[in-house]
Amino acid sequence: MFTNYGKQAITWAIGSDITNNFISYLAIGSGSGTAVVGDTTLRGEVQRIAITGSPNFSTERKVGFQADFNSIIISGITLSEFGLIASGVALTGSIWQREAFGSIAFDGSNELQIITTLEVL
Repeated sequence: MFTNYGKQAITWAIGSDITNNFISYLAIGSGSGTAVVGDTTLRGEVQRIAITGSPNFSTERKVGFQADFNSIIISGITLSEFGLIASGVALTGSIWQREAFGSIAFDGSNELQIITTLEVL
């Protein structure tokens, strides 16, 4: 049996610099297709930025992440997916989470904030 302490320790490892493979970037993309367990990258990554601030560990076995894209970064992008990625901008295939949805077009007058939470069950 995987204990509650084990689950919490994994939660801390996901969002902390305990290993060299912690989540530290959020990427957005314009790719299409249903998110599946076997995804290793976004289907059409267009921008990747560092997570804003520190991960949120305020709830047991959950870690929250936030990324803020200003109007200059997001201008001209048609967003249809985002994902949490391990440390290092060149780590292809290190995606921890991928979310796909209908597209949203940005025209330079908008900003985007993504807040997402992972729970270790």
